[in-house]
Amino acid sequence: MSLNWADTLEKVVLAAGGYLARILQTGIAKRRMRRQLYREISRNYHKLDMRINLFTSAVGLAQAAPLRFTEKLDISFDVWNFYNAETRRASLFALKEADAIARIYDKFNLIGMDLPGYAHVRAKEALAEIEDRLLDRSLSTRIFRNVSTRETRPFVDDLTSGKRKGYRKYLNPL
Repeated sequence: MSLNWADTLEKVVLAAGGYLARILQTGIAKRRMRRQLYREISRNYHKLDMRINLFTSAVGLAQAAPLRFTEKLDISFDVWNFYNAETRRASLFALKEADAIARIYDKFNLIGMDLPGYAHVRAKEALAEIEDRLLDRSLSTRIFRNVSTRETRPFVDDLTSGKRKGYRKYLNPL
C-alpha cells in the first residue's frame, strides 16, 4: 500500500483552510456584534440625553415632566436581547468589553422600573455609566464615535477631550 501524497496534501490543505475560514468568520461576527451593540448604546445615549435636557429644563420642570419621564420612553434593547439570548450568550461574553456592556444595559433596564427615586436620575446614572466606560477605555471611543450619529459625535468628542463634564458630576454622591 503506497502513500498517495496528493490525497494527503489535499486533506491537510482543506483542513487548514477550513480552520482559517472559521477563525475569519468568528472575527467578522464579533466585529459586527460589537458595532451593533455600540450603535444601540449610542442611540440610547442620544435619546436619553435629549430627554433629560427637555424634561429638566425650566419648561419641563414647570410642567412636572420629570414625573412622567418613562412615558413613551423609546430606548431599544433589540440588539442586546438578540445577543443575550441563550444560544448566543457565549459569543457575547467572549467580547473583552462584555462586562461593561452588561452593566450599561442593567442601568438602562433600571430606568423603566418602578423603583424609589426619579427615573430621570436613573437615566443620568445610565449615561454616567456609558461616559465612565468611555473614559476608562472599557468601551472603545473609536468604535463608539464611528457608530454614533452626527448629533452624538460632538458630545463624545467633548467628553473625551475634557471640554465637557460627564453626568457623573451631576449625580448626588450619597
